[in-house]
Amino acid sequence: MASPSTTEEHPSLSPSYAIGSSKSTATSHTSSSIFNLHPSNRYFQDQYGRSLLLHGANVSGLSKLPVEPCGFTHLSEGFFEHETVDFVGRPWPLEETDEHLSRLQQWGLTFVRLVIPWESLEHAGPGQYDEAYISYLHELIGMMPKYGITCYIDPHQDVWSRHTGGSGAPTWTLELVGFDIYNLKATGAAHAHNLHLEPHDPPPKVWPSGYTKLAAATMATVFWAGDTFARKRRVARSLHQGEWGKQGKKGEQVGLQEFLQRSMCEAFGTLADRLKDCEAVVGFEVMNEPHRGYVDLLSPYGFDFNTDLAIGYFPTAVQSWALGSGHAVVIDHYGPSFPVTAVTHSVLLSPPSGRTAWKKDSSCIWKEHGLWGWDAKKGELGEPVSLRNEYFKRDPETGKEVEWYKDFYWPFCQAFGERIGKGNPRWNTMVGPIPNEFCPPWPVDCRPRNFVYAPHWYDLQALFSKALGTMSANVQGLSRGMFLPLGLYFGRRGLKKNYALQFRNIIEAGYRSIGEIPIIIGETGVPFDLNGGEAFRTGDFHWQERQMDAVCSALEDNLVGYNLWNYNPLNNDEWGDSWNAENFSWFSLSDITPEKLAAAEKEGGADARRNVGGRVLDAVERPYACKTAGIPLSTSYSYNAPSRRFTLRYINPFPPSGFEPRLDQSQARCDSPPVVGEMPRARETEVYLPRRTFGKKALEKVGGTLRVRLEKKDGEWRYDEERQTLYILHSDLSPGFIHSVDVSIQRPFSLPSLGKDGNQFALGVLLIFFALGWALYGETVMEELGRRVPPLMEGGWI
Repeated sequence: MASPSTTEEHPSLSPSYAIGSSKSTATSHTSSSIFNLHPSNRYFQDQYGRSLLLHGANVSGLSKLPVEPCGFTHLSEGFFEHETVDFVGRPWPLEETDEHLSRLQQWGLTFVRLVIPWESLEHAGPGQYDEAYISYLHELIGMMPKYGITCYIDPHQDVWSRHTGGSGAPTWTLELVGFDIYNLKATGAAHAHNLHLEPHDPPPKVWPSGYTKLAAATMATVFWAGDTFARKRRVARSLHQGEWGKQGKKGEQVGLQEFLQRSMCEAFGTLADRLKDCEAVVGFEVMNEPHRGYVDLLSPYGFDFNTDLAIGYFPTAVQSWALGSGHAVVIDHYGPSFPVTAVTHSVLLSPPSGRTAWKKDSSCIWKEHGLWGWDAKKGELGEPVSLRNEYFKRDPETGKEVEWYKDFYWPFCQAFGERIGKGNPRWNTMVGPIPNEFCPPWPVDCRPRNFVYAPHWYDLQALFSKALGTMSANVQGLSRGMFLPLGLYFGRRGLKKNYALQFRNIIEAGYRSIGEIPIIIGETGVPFDLNGGEAFRTGDFHWQERQMDAVCSALEDNLVGYNLWNYNPLNNDEWGDSWNAENFSWFSLSDITPEKLAAAEKEGGADARRNVGGRVLDAVERPYACKTAGIPLSTSYSYNAPSRRFTLRYINPFPPSGFEPRLDQSQARCDSPPVVGEMPRARETEVYLPRRTFGKKALEKVGGTLRVRLEKKDGEWRYDEERQTLYILHSDLSPGFIHSVDVSIQRPFSLPSLGKDGNQFALGVLLIFFALGWALYGETVMEELGRRVPPLMEGGWI
């Protein structure tokens, strides 16, 4: 966001300031307090110049689907009723808002990525907006500041639209290009779970392969580059019933790219205009997980398996074109293997006689442009042949080589950001790359306004195998040619190391390509139906908890904010998130049992009741430095250690002198942020410290005490349990001073219960080892302790 004219001064700069007296809550933010103060800063900053780490959730995977007719992908009824769908009530009915927002606030997840598919705004037709849903969203977002929650809008899409097997665009976009949505299944042009419900049908987990099937790949291509690769197809601008359509000349024809892009920009621009007064909104994303379609296509006879997942029936581009035109084609079927999928068998796909993927008044757009033909003499049945192998690599008219990011994605990002900026010029524009790709070099003059980089990451091995054990694999590295033994990790520590490395590669590639701007991991998460759904039967979610901890620890290691996928208010064990058999929500109705509700009532308090339904909360609900009066250098949390240790190191920036050596951005690292900048106008750092773990009741249960260490007698601390906020008021303001905070639960030492004889034996063994160790290393240990262990500073509870 653009910087305000001045930075406010925090009360903590006053010598008479009493720590914590500002009554600020660590996780509470408003849009006026989150902005990118310095373009060269990798952190968001609040109005006092404090560095912000933002933790939050995607709300919600359920919002991909309409309320009426119910769009759950395991249901087929009403699937084709696309013009009259109703999304009011997604992500939840307004009367439930206080319940859900208070739960997210309690868990410290106050930075929301709000899922809003294009279809939800403009399903009735081009330029016809759903005012009821826009009003619902305005009211929902208007309730967020009460809980200190901010959000950014996610124009969500997967595989283009629901009728091509995912979510996102309105169905009229398919019809505009000429597709017959009733024939997409029969011609292999799309895989929609709603239409594949029989036991012999392919499973819903093959949905990512839909990106390369005819319908979704064609739609992505004409959306991004229709004016280059589909010049022969034009439509009347007057089909758009909004202001943009009315501004056109009489009889004006425009290309598919212009029509589709302007329609999407105007739909979300209309939403932005309505939300401009909402304090909680901090920005808009451009598009969830974009795909280039056929642009830069490796070959009409094969895809790039580094970015396109081959799973299930996987026709090549030219095979898809032929199938869509009604030809029978032998295609390969891919199944799981390690480290990449492999062909298991081939099968003849034969569309019913007379059926094509195209409407009766249309035909294959790629045949119209001369890309392929049918050779009846090849093979037993005939085969499709490509007539222009390099078509999608160069502009057909100029012969100039094209590049998807530079020529198509970047211009749209800028146009989208400009339209959204009419609502509020300070809003951020969040942008992510194609999944599993690193950020390319992105020139400043090609970026959207107030650019924030927002890539995604998942453990693809666990995601598609739905299994996790003691071994994990670095799919990111292996898919790029890493020597297999170097890509395997073992145990809990290995899992954390594996994930930390993969996140670091993504984030550092971002810093090296685009410089020091904020980075948010817009999606990451854990499938809860791991290992055959064993946890649903046993109630033991230790594998999911281990994986969630590894994900969050890796993000902490790399000092970035994130949005976990996803908080789904209707998740259950049978249908998961109700979309393509995914199950990522750590909140589940299946975990709200009479026994757990009774236990919560017995424990007392709203906290316990809100936690019912939550899973792996020890890994999700974790301390973090929300507002740091300095530049964060490192942070960590050991949730599975008895001490529940949290650490934070941050530095006072060095003042700009004008003579700083030029940074080599190609060597940017997550653990070495730039430390030259303006001093924050605050001394007080705010850490989210969940009372479920560190509150008085929790400490009483384990017989422990809260221990906070500040190195070098650097200030004081206070813990406000009601606000779940640990206040750190540091005293040393000298440039370059590194502040160190160590928070833990100190527990009384006790031996495990081995029985009387067992305890005596264990004590004897411990004493022998202690005596030997002291004789060998006692002097060294004492020297190290004297040098490293800071004093326990005075502090207290509020």
